[in-house]
Amino acid sequence: MARSVSPETSEASSTVRAVERALQLIEIFARSRGPLAISELAAQVGLPPSTVHRLVQTLMSLGYVVQYPQSKRYGVGRGIAEINRAMLLKYEFGRFAKPHLEALVEVTGETASLAALYGTSAIYLSQLEAPSMVRVSNPVGTPVPLHCTAVGKVFLADFRSAMLEETLAYAGLEACTPHTLTAREALERELGRVRHQGYALDDQEYAEGVRCLAVGLRGSSGAVVAALSLCGPLSRIPDERIPELAGAVMEIGDRFARQMREP
Repeated sequence: MARSVSPETSEASSTVRAVERALQLIEIFARSRGPLAISELAAQVGLPPSTVHRLVQTLMSLGYVVQYPQSKRYGVGRGIAEINRAMLLKYEFGRFAKPHLEALVEVTGETASLAALYGTSAIYLSQLEAPSMVRVSNPVGTPVPLHCTAVGKVFLADFRSAMLEETLAYAGLEACTPHTLTAREALERELGRVRHQGYALDDQEYAEGVRCLAVGLRGSSGAVVAALSLCGPLSRIPDERIPELAGAVMEIGDRFARQMREP
């Protein structure tokens, strides 16, 4: 004799399946290094494109996913970025950051920060301010643009070309100061310098009178997963001091990243 299933049980099972599928998609987006099409998502989760499209639309309405206007592909929204940020802060780089930030402040005398990617922005996870009366600080938890900050540039420089194209098309190149690079060609040349020299420089591009240097911290996959930076007033970071500060942030950043990759 066939066993009957109550409407309540059937509805509960359907809800659980929908939640499982949505979590699958969130995991795929969180691991991705670029925007994804519905067909690509469907292939990865083994579901019909129509089903995946419905789930993605729901995730978009909740802020977990965004759609890029030019390609119509989908990428990480603030919801997923916030989860990633919280996990980094609680379990990963955040808990190991303090001694490296202290070392950077001690060596350079400037404010040291740890930042992570936050959708199409960067966000500061931890910070240790400079001991001087005159110092630069960026409030922890505040999103900042990628194209005109040192921490943002190290992420952009690590992006594949398709992801870079989508990110810049979505976020734009807004001028924060007269020094901001707002021309695509100029920014691409700048990102080439970042890849070549191993660090990024924000030369009054986000805030006038302020210079920042940053390096990317690479995880076990080889991708940049966080950024270590120092910031200070222009008066204390003249041109002739940049090589010294760059060397310090690269050396301490390398130690930090190696510690994070150790099993």
